[in-house]
Amino acid sequence: MPEHTYLCPIEVTIALIGGKWKCVILWWLRRDAKSFGELKQLVSGITPKVLTQQLRELEEVGLVSREAYPETPRRVEYSLTPYGETLTPITELMCEWGKNHLTGFESGVLNLGGLRVLIVSKLDLGKSLRSPLDIRHAQVAIATSVSEAMVQFQQQQPDILIIDTAMDNNEGFGVIERIRALESHSDRQLPAIALTKADNLERRQALRAGFSVHLTKPVEFGELVAAIASLTSKLAM
Repeated sequence: MPEHTYLCPIEVTIALIGGKWKCVILWWLRRDAKSFGELKQLVSGITPKVLTQQLRELEEVGLVSREAYPETPRRVEYSLTPYGETLTPITELMCEWGKNHLTGFESGVLNLGGLRVLIVSKLDLGKSLRSPLDIRHAQVAIATSVSEAMVQFQQQQPDILIIDTAMDNNEGFGVIERIRALESHSDRQLPAIALTKADNLERRQALRAGFSVHLTKPVEFGELVAAIASLTSKLAM
């Protein structure tokens, strides 16, 4: 941190994480690492140039670490340092405060009315995810196999996919591969959220398979809803 004379302790915090984007970036990194591409989609409204600048500044003050992988295409991931993790309680409180004051929320609940969501998972997980989405007025369908998922995909024409990568026989990966193959001649790619365990290999496999972003299980409903809103531009509607 640059040398500066602070008159109030809160100035120290603001100097590190002030501005429009830094707290949002730290919130998305609080549970596990995210690639640059994931952050670009999850932090709604940010440009690649601004995201690069914000991440660089967070690195310089020791809150975020960066790791580049020798892959094609090149992949860069960001994660919180132990120092950065000390700010997680602050970003959590800011999230709760925002849910209760953001225009578009009613009683802290974002309205997802009209949004078609297809969940591909085991039935018990699908039902647990469906409940908070029903409350937010989303139209939710659950599929428990590749064949059922493809039928629902054709019938429902979902706006977003939520797929558990831990399904038996790699069926979760089978679904995303088939859907991406169908989209190969289209300019549009359906947003898809992978639900993964806290495992670096599975996370990278999900992104290579064509998922837009990943969320780590156990799923936090607030994080899931925020990801859905960002990927579908629901907050901007």
